[in-house]
Amino acid sequence: MPTPSYLYCVITVSILWTLWFIALGLERRWFRGVWRSWADMTPFTKVVMAVLCAYCTVIAQKPTNVNNSAASPHTGQPAGGAVAQQQQAQPASPSTPPPLPATQGGPSGVQSEPSRIVLQATLAADPRVAAAFSGEPGWSLPAAVPATPRLNALSFAGNATNPVSPVCFSNIAAVTVQTLMLVTRGDAADLATLVDAPETARLRLVSDGSRQTEPGAAELSLTRQFIPQQWQVVAVDFESPADLTEMFFGGTAGRPAWNRGWRGEIAEILGFNTPPDADVRAGVANYLSIRWGLAPHPASPEQRRAAIDAGLSYGLVWGSVLLLK
Repeated sequence: MPTPSYLYCVITVSILWTLWFIALGLERRWFRGVWRSWADMTPFTKVVMAVLCAYCTVIAQKPTNVNNSAASPHTGQPAGGAVAQQQQAQPASPSTPPPLPATQGGPSGVQSEPSRIVLQATLAADPRVAAAFSGEPGWSLPAAVPATPRLNALSFAGNATNPVSPVCFSNIAAVTVQTLMLVTRGDAADLATLVDAPETARLRLVSDGSRQTEPGAAELSLTRQFIPQQWQVVAVDFESPADLTEMFFGGTAGRPAWNRGWRGEIAEILGFNTPPDADVRAGVANYLSIRWGLAPHPASPEQRRAAIDAGLSYGLVWGSVLLLK
């Protein structure tokens, strides 16, 4: 007699539920003295806990194919009621996700994609990061300096005679980026260049806070966000996607005679293929603020989930908080 398919569902979910519970307990140190606590429970309490555990596991299952092939003895129709009849009425084709809205201004039938994280890098530890002018006279390598007790950032503090080389991603597949979110700290003097790209994103400020030249949209947005000498999360939105391999971080590719490289540190960079919505930005900012110990950037569980759905690799920053909320 073949094993009912719903039994496989129950076994699979029970195993996954057990593994999640063990991971949660280890994270929150629930298992200290757990066996002693279990031994102190009355037999009645143990039975109640076991029954509740089994009941919650079983009702959590939603098998859609239980007895769909079996005929009802009274009607001759497949068992399962309205659900089974609806399934019979649908054509036998693979399920597809609901279509996304079409891109405005694009060809008919072309659908836009949600914003995705195509770059996530801690500059001081990412092997894909290379100094743009390494080995050339007059340029020095950026130094790794502690940003937190466990994490380093790249420092671009230099001097006029030996400017620090900007860094780039030299060993990476072709990636286009339209929005950047960075963890950084620095001065606001002498047009310091944070990102040099086909559409440059510089801090158009001098030491007294006045503007030397008229900034573009990305530069103006960056300037308005920036707070000198404070670790912070800043975002840069380009008008059009740019090739990641053509971007320089912490300086300019123009090799100017004057030192206009970034005077500070860059810790982590995230790049998006298209500008993300407010929920994704809030979730990413929350992750960055927790990981690097910045000023709080509150985010709801839904905003954190939106960041994860966009491709955020959050490691142990959030742990199992999402599952509990």
